[in-house]
Amino acid sequence: MMVSGEFMAEDDLNPAPSGENEEIFDAGAAPATRHRQLESSYYSVVSRTTADGKVLINQDTEIFTDSPCPEYANALLGTQAYDAKDTRQTATEQFALLCDWRAMPRVMHIGSYKSVKSPNLMALYDAGIVNWPLEGRQKFGFIFEKPMGKKLIGSPDGPPYRIAEDKIIPLLVEPLLRLLVEFRNVELVHRAINMENIYMTGAEGSERVILGECLSTAPSLRQNPIYETISRAPAQASGRGRGTIADDLYALGVCVAMVARGQNLLAGKTPQEIIHDKIEHGSHITIIGKERIPGGLAEFLRGVLNDDTDQRWGLDDAIEWLDGQRHSPKQARVVMKAARPFPFHGQKFWDLRSLAQVFSENVSEAATEIEKDQFYNWVKRNFDDKGLYARFERLWENEKEAARERLVACVCMAMDPLGPVRYKELSVFPDGLGMALSCTVARNADAHTYGELIQSQLFNLWVNQSFDNAIDSAGVLAMLEKCRSSVSQRLSGMGLERVLYMLNSEAPCMSPMFKNHFVLSAKGVLLALNDIAAGQGGRNDNVLDRHIAAFISVREPKMIDPYLGYINSRNRGQQVIGVIRSLAAVQRRFAVPPVPALCKWLISLTGPIIELYNDNELKQEITHKISSMPDNGNLTILLDAIDDYSLVRKDAQRFAFARQEYAALVAEKYQIEKQLANRQIFGGATGRQASMLVSCALGAVVIAGYLVLRFMGKL
Repeated sequence: MMVSGEFMAEDDLNPAPSGENEEIFDAGAAPATRHRQLESSYYSVVSRTTADGKVLINQDTEIFTDSPCPEYANALLGTQAYDAKDTRQTATEQFALLCDWRAMPRVMHIGSYKSVKSPNLMALYDAGIVNWPLEGRQKFGFIFEKPMGKKLIGSPDGPPYRIAEDKIIPLLVEPLLRLLVEFRNVELVHRAINMENIYMTGAEGSERVILGECLSTAPSLRQNPIYETISRAPAQASGRGRGTIADDLYALGVCVAMVARGQNLLAGKTPQEIIHDKIEHGSHITIIGKERIPGGLAEFLRGVLNDDTDQRWGLDDAIEWLDGQRHSPKQARVVMKAARPFPFHGQKFWDLRSLAQVFSENVSEAATEIEKDQFYNWVKRNFDDKGLYARFERLWENEKEAARERLVACVCMAMDPLGPVRYKELSVFPDGLGMALSCTVARNADAHTYGELIQSQLFNLWVNQSFDNAIDSAGVLAMLEKCRSSVSQRLSGMGLERVLYMLNSEAPCMSPMFKNHFVLSAKGVLLALNDIAAGQGGRNDNVLDRHIAAFISVREPKMIDPYLGYINSRNRGQQVIGVIRSLAAVQRRFAVPPVPALCKWLISLTGPIIELYNDNELKQEITHKISSMPDNGNLTILLDAIDDYSLVRKDAQRFAFARQEYAALVAEKYQIEKQLANRQIFGGATGRQASMLVSCALGAVVIAGYLVLRFMGKL
């Protein structure tokens, strides 16, 4: 029977440091309390495997493990697809999309996605954690409706799907614009609009466009730079941030332009070449070129592909255009060009944004050029921009003696203030830091550079110089300061691990122990630990490693923060007490089913706790009590057996009394030994005292006898 209730009373008597209840730094995430509200099937294992090997989702949907669908999978991001079927109905074909850590599925946005009721969006039927038998591990699974049609591009280098010019707007543009309005209404950003994720279904003359799903991967993680704005494209895919509906509108414009031109702009070009083309020529020229575009469509593309964020169309502008209102063409601001080019790396550069991108790709050579006077003189002589001068003045004042990597990063930031923070091999926006760090850890790559980046406060510099344009700049700066404070601490529950979960509210627990599990909640931590304990695989003496401690502390701080002082203690017994207290609190709070294997694992670690007691008989009694505990998997019962405060207090009192008694005996022994050291006079003082007492007694007897005889008249 599960025990529920408040924290144990001894917590008040044994205070331990507690951490802050951090808010989640994620522009699109709901408040942290949403983690508690989402204790639903999305965070639970929803699959079971039958005796004959069938994999069923929530009893009704079968995943056909022998029927893969590679056209919906992404091997680089670790997603796999298989045919699926709902046993309750056969009208709709389905497929299962299975994701691992590398994909970072957007679990917290499932509810918003399902609330979009549109025939132009790939329908989601079910989702949750799946025990995947083919690999013997857990994955996060989605059951989607299979779009019965062709992609706008069948392969990365293939030609676009042909749509007649007069049908592009009614078949492609209008339905997807209306769909983006619905996305905006539920505060959801797609960030996976590309030619390979848009389908045309139905017979000729009655085609319907279907926009593919966006939940199986993190925002922009599968986007080629051609679908990203000129500011976000230079950032690494995992570090571009959540983005906005305006970014989705831009990506839609790129898709429409490819269909209108009948040309695949990705063919034969690397991502770096696309980025450089966009920076050098602008998005509109790179994507449209000199091709003839139908009049109405040309106006739409000029609006949504404008590189000037102030002039680029928003969704309302696009809807007004769709409804027949004509907008005067907005011309992008002219990019500042130098009168003389700057030679670098065998090329000549006329604008700052292109130079910033190449500097970031060649840090050592860039640092050498920056340290020369010619570079700054070139900037001053060729660009009439007070803001640029102010940024460089602050740069030379504060960073002149900085390390070369930092100097190059600051110069790139001064030249391209709307671009990402470029440091060493990283290129990340502040709102993409959490996702970039998560993806790096998921790949088992070295994340040390992220710690340097946070400690260097380069993100603070980026936010300060873009304060008026950034969303919630003050909140971002406050969160960055919390991250810097966490990185500087080496205690369990702190460090980069804590930063990861603070900045990415959708990241699963990435403990090495959970390599075969997909843990999204504190409840899942207990169940995964119980699986590990039952399988005898991955067990060690450290039940709560740094990742698990940080994960619980950020997601459910009340469950572990009061005990972090114990968990970080140098005393092994205190550490184990802290671990059991935390896990017992989680079991009570979320009514986790019995975890007998985990309970046995913890019992095997209780030796140092028993040694904290002083009474040998009490130690034997507790050892016997633990060994005879019922195998019910209730951690609270185990905790009561080893951490009874009244028993601890009595043992401490008895031990204190015994110490006092022992001290008195030692003092008496010392006095006797001191007297024995001088045998000539040993006992003399005692003899004198004894003779005096005897003399006094005899004197008293004689006097008393004399007085009696005197009164009797015999003397």
